Amino acid sequence: MTSKTNNAKDRISRYFPYIVGGTAVVIRFFYLWSFWATHPFSQKLISDARIFDDWAQRIASGDWLGAPEVFILPSLYPYLMAVVYTTFGHAPKLIIGLQAAAGCASAILVYRLGARHFGAYAGLFAGLLFASYGPQLFYEGMLLGTSGAVFLSLIGLTLISGNNKTHWHLGLAGLVFGLATLMRPNILSAIPFLLFGAWWAYHKATPAKRSIRLGGYFLGGLILPLLMCGLRNGLVADDWVLMTAHGGINFYMGNHPDAPGWFSAPPGVDAQITPDGAQGNLEGPRRVAENALGRSLKASEVSAFWFNKGLAFWIDDPVGAIAVTLRKMRLFASGYEVPLNYNFYYQRKFSALLRFPIAELWILFPLSIVGLIIAARQCDRHAILYLWLIGYAAGVLAFHVSSRYRMPAIPILMIFAGLGIWTLISRVQSQKWKNLCISAAALIILWTGYRIELNAQLAQNNWAMDPFNLGTAYLWANENEPARLYLEEAEKYGQGDAVLYYNLGLAYARTKKMEAAKNAYQQALSQDPDMVRAYVNLGNILFFEEKFHEAINNYGEALKRDPNTHNARANMGWAYWSLGKIDEARNAWQQVLQTAPDHPSAKAGIARTR
Repeated sequence: MTSKTNNAKDRISRYFPYIVGGTAVVIRFFYLWSFWATHPFSQKLISDARIFDDWAQRIASGDWLGAPEVFILPSLYPYLMAVVYTTFGHAPKLIIGLQAAAGCASAILVYRLGARHFGAYAGLFAGLLFASYGPQLFYEGMLLGTSGAVFLSLIGLTLISGNNKTHWHLGLAGLVFGLATLMRPNILSAIPFLLFGAWWAYHKATPAKRSIRLGGYFLGGLILPLLMCGLRNGLVADDWVLMTAHGGINFYMGNHPDAPGWFSAPPGVDAQITPDGAQGNLEGPRRVAENALGRSLKASEVSAFWFNKGLAFWIDDPVGAIAVTLRKMRLFASGYEVPLNYNFYYQRKFSALLRFPIAELWILFPLSIVGLIIAARQCDRHAILYLWLIGYAAGVLAFHVSSRYRMPAIPILMIFAGLGIWTLISRVQSQKWKNLCISAAALIILWTGYRIELNAQLAQNNWAMDPFNLGTAYLWANENEPARLYLEEAEKYGQGDAVLYYNLGLAYARTKKMEAAKNAYQQALSQDPDMVRAYVNLGNILFFEEKFHEAINNYGEALKRDPNTHNARANMGWAYWSLGKIDEARNAWQQVLQTAPDHPSAKAGIARTR
């Protein structure tokens, strides 16, 4: 009877890859259909997605080496996009479709890894969980490298795990992990752990020389794409940086006394990516570093400056550094999807599939913990999975935590969750009620704790992030009515900083709501009395209202803070001209032309005085 049952299970399990793949296809079909029909992020690219898209278009137009500067973001993704754009034209929807296809393949790889380690049924549950996991769906629909890094990581883990691997398996695995690192640099920290795990799996049955040779093939494959990236940076930017320019500031963001554990600009440093500047999160740190050292710096020197400051925090205040790291560990292991430029919880407003309740981390993490404990009995067999989680988590915790950065760890957690689910079902089938009750009680306690933790995080969730980013993107595209609506939504969610009110002022002014614009600029200045551009724009509105004295006062406030604000001085000249103060006007325009001889407004003003 048992033999017949096992044969029946084997016959059924043949269909599991098709069940997982089919489920993934159906879910992605309906998700993308609704995404392209209703989701505002399908209409407007923001932040990193816009940067990657612009970058890929420049590459596709022939600029394959790029500007003479170190790569500012992980570089593989825009080059892959550029291959598609070169072949099919500017086709972001095709990129998203390809990412969805890779997501389906990833779900099957999760199944295969789960089945290899814990059996077909554990693999089935793991694959189905991954296929329906909301953040994975969301990132597949965005022009980001996140889903690509997950896909490549799963290919690499599939190649490196298991027995009887040849040098081709290991060399190809190394190459895949090298490419994945160019999408998600944190992966590099997992490599020593993977090498150890592979050696541990093979060392008893493999001669030492062959083990060393296999490791050499792996490292050779790994290093190849990294060397190509570093060679490009050295030859084109004259700065021998292996990957990107922002490692140092990212390290400091996660390692200073006020670090919250997620992406947050350190005090006194402007580190925001804005639609008008892809290097927004690098220019502020560069200015601080150059001011501190009194000279211009290469990207590698800026990165080293901030890395050394983060390292100094560990040396000077190890207790505080450990406290920050524990905070990051709590975030990494929480059921909260930590936002980075994109807030998953806001995105759920636009898709029922993103609200699917089963595949949520607060539910999955406790199941993963059960699976991790059960699998620990055969830790040798599954060492590669444990070591990947430990090594990759270390790479994230060294910097700062976000849902995007955590994603390559999620499929392996789901494999352990699949084991946890199958173990519970098996205990019901075998009527092991005592073990079942212990597991169920542990799960209930863990679920309760995780839900309480999630509720606490959601109470502090930045709901304004996405409408603010959308509004800003529309603003810079000069689509001012939708910009106004999204920025007002951000204000309703409680965002009240100077940048929001400044952007609202721009949107109101462009839609001819001048009183609202003045109020917004005044709100911005109440939050940041040194915001020069707000004084200038407020002065401009007052000028057109013929309130010339008030306009001059605002231009003067701008010039007190930055004497090189040429527009403020030139406009002050026109205000003096309108008041009949010709000498003051001429003096203002002459001062502008001394340092900006081609300034059109000042030149036009001087021409009036002749």
